[in-house]
Amino acid sequence: MFKALSYYKPYFKEVVERFEKFYNAVDEGSTGNFIYRALLDTDVELYSSINLKKYDFDSHTDIESYVDDLIKETEKVYGARKDVLDDTLPNISPILGIGDYSAFVDGEIVFAEDTSWSRPVLKRLEDWQDLPEIGSAEWYKKFVIISEKLMKRVKNSGIPYMRGFFSPLDLAHALRGEAIYTDFYDNPDEVHRFMNFCAEASIKFAEDLKNKVYKYLGDTEYGTYFFREGINMSEDIACMISPQLYREFGAPYTQKVIDYFGRGYLHCHSRALYIVPELCSLRNVKNIWIATDPNQTEPITVLKDLIAKSNNVCLSIDCESFEMVEKNIDIAKDGNVAFCTPAKSIEEANYNTDFIRKHSRC
Repeated sequence: MFKALSYYKPYFKEVVERFEKFYNAVDEGSTGNFIYRALLDTDVELYSSINLKKYDFDSHTDIESYVDDLIKETEKVYGARKDVLDDTLPNISPILGIGDYSAFVDGEIVFAEDTSWSRPVLKRLEDWQDLPEIGSAEWYKKFVIISEKLMKRVKNSGIPYMRGFFSPLDLAHALRGEAIYTDFYDNPDEVHRFMNFCAEASIKFAEDLKNKVYKYLGDTEYGTYFFREGINMSEDIACMISPQLYREFGAPYTQKVIDYFGRGYLHCHSRALYIVPELCSLRNVKNIWIATDPNQTEPITVLKDLIAKSNNVCLSIDCESFEMVEKNIDIAKDGNVAFCTPAKSIEEANYNTDFIRKHSRC
């Protein structure tokens, strides 16, 4: 079981305040604000420690075992890094692979040991009208049950619950499959209707989870932190289409979800850096995490150009080494950047953190 949040992060409040200054810089026009997160080897052990094929999620007993195991392995991660002074915030989150990100609407999840996926359920585009009412799918119910159990178990520790979501476009792709790419041209009006359904489904699911978070963790100081005035969404499929297609079929519906929750924290990939300006042009987007893809341009190497096109939105980037951060820190001061680099030890992580703090305005 988790110890008190203060055991893992005695200065949690200071980190939260730093994040708020970081995000507020977007509207204030401030630059030179930095966040730093070290990636330790122990941080990723969680994903290999949970064997998803071990559990029968139709079984109440196995769901209990999964929750127990997830809490135990997550606690190990934060216990191992309790002396790290970076800006990583401890949290509890379901780890079920990617399948549950769309199965909450309809369909089954196919599990591997360390991930999962879903299969498209719409043979025809217009079949979206026959999807079950949002909230009635089996995996919607299972996910809420798992989340509630996690929230109840960590309440006394004050650990916040965290969850990200597919953007409407990512959800549409998961439900329809690759046929969505030709649907854009063959039946654009129906695609718009389907996209609006996906936006509404995302809002419903996220709002239901938010209500659970406030029900179980609302009287803790930080238990609701990741659901306060914002939503985290992936825009992976946006990285597979042109900016023009994204503006027509993706942006309006991502914007609808952001407008509902207040702030947007988005995720995309370095294989499609052309999509970053599109995401940064959306209203009330505070941060774009640009994941680095293999054999693609590393964001740190084109940071000056990304900042110039960012509309002062915060950019989160992964770097292979901290030396890359040191080399580009003066360029970064023209924007607001969250850096993540590997660290081989707690001492190295804290050295890196100290460097960032000395150069950051927040």
